[in-house]
Amino acid sequence: MNIVVVPYHDWRKIEMEGARTRDSHIISHLAANKDIENLIILNRPISYLELMVKKKMRKISGKLLFRYKQCSLYELAPKFYVIDYISNSFLGPIRDGKKWFFDSYGDDEFISGYEKCVDYLKININIILTQNVFSAKFCSKVKTPAVFDGWDNFLLFPENSKLQANFISAYTSLAKTCEAWVTNASKNIEFYNKHYNPKSCHLVKNGVDVETFSKSYKLPTDLKNISRPIVGFGGKITHLFDYELFNYIVKDNSDKSFVIVGQILDSNVFSKIIKAKNVYYLGDKHYKQYPSYVTNFDIGIIPYVTNSLEHGADSIKVYEYIASGLKVVGTAGAGMSDMQEYIYIGKTKEEFSAIINRAISDKNTIILPEFYTWKYKSQTIVKLLKQVAMDRVSVKN
Repeated sequence: MNIVVVPYHDWRKIEMEGARTRDSHIISHLAANKDIENLIILNRPISYLELMVKKKMRKISGKLLFRYKQCSLYELAPKFYVIDYISNSFLGPIRDGKKWFFDSYGDDEFISGYEKCVDYLKININIILTQNVFSAKFCSKVKTPAVFDGWDNFLLFPENSKLQANFISAYTSLAKTCEAWVTNASKNIEFYNKHYNPKSCHLVKNGVDVETFSKSYKLPTDLKNISRPIVGFGGKITHLFDYELFNYIVKDNSDKSFVIVGQILDSNVFSKIIKAKNVYYLGDKHYKQYPSYVTNFDIGIIPYVTNSLEHGADSIKVYEYIASGLKVVGTAGAGMSDMQEYIYIGKTKEEFSAIINRAISDKNTIILPEFYTWKYKSQTIVKLLKQVAMDRVSVKN
């Protein structure tokens, strides 16, 4: 089976930061799946302006095989390719912001470049897996059957409030053109079925590479002088991070060190985190380094909001914490209520704080079943992709 995957994140970002997102985890396992003969990554359109502003003017790793106008085809490994498109548009990204991506995926040059690259490889594409809601126009213009991974509900992201009409249009289009949807949360299935009625919608939650997080790692240098116990948060600071809850537990547990490792995506939220003596922000870490931090925490916390700011998320870090042997204290947000068998849930700030001591003293061992691994999740998706591709062939015949 020959598959094209349209990830949400720019491939340069994935190479620079490591495979730490849902799309990159799934791609890495698809690349190793024996049922897949050729895997092509169709990178999201990017402008020269973005490359300069974000200082990402670096070549994609791999061998350059072919170039057609603004499209380049790279071979990352045998039968594993990336198609990269750099747009000449200068004013578009400045004027339109995120809206630019909705249109750029349907741009004739983008699609013709993609087709030329596929023609160069002389392979027949059986199925497309798009993990990018912005790619709706691409999916509607190509003739290949597609499956949409609608992880998280982008209509509920606060920063997308001005683009509601665009996202609604994209979801509506994907419901018509894609043969099936998958998503990472039951809430999303309910929402998608109610508002867009896709042909089918399947729950495929996030996972973890257990082997990576069950190893012993050397204590990172910047953790060495931090007193224990260490209460750790490994993840992005976004609108989901409940800074009021976090500040409360920091004050209520002055005998413990609170360590944050991860990107700051919402500077406003980060600015409201208490600057206490027992709070340490260690910056973002490459995903290859990240396990050495998590495995050296004493417990892991996920202080997420449980209000209207939720967007049908499924926290990857909860699986990573458990695989690391950590006890986990979380709220009921971001899919954590589904993991009550394995983690502690704090329904109030007082309860959350009180549970921290219990979690630190809990020495019971938890082993995650294979069901929670990225390998299992990717195999589930491959089965769906194969079925969709076979059904399309049957219809043609």
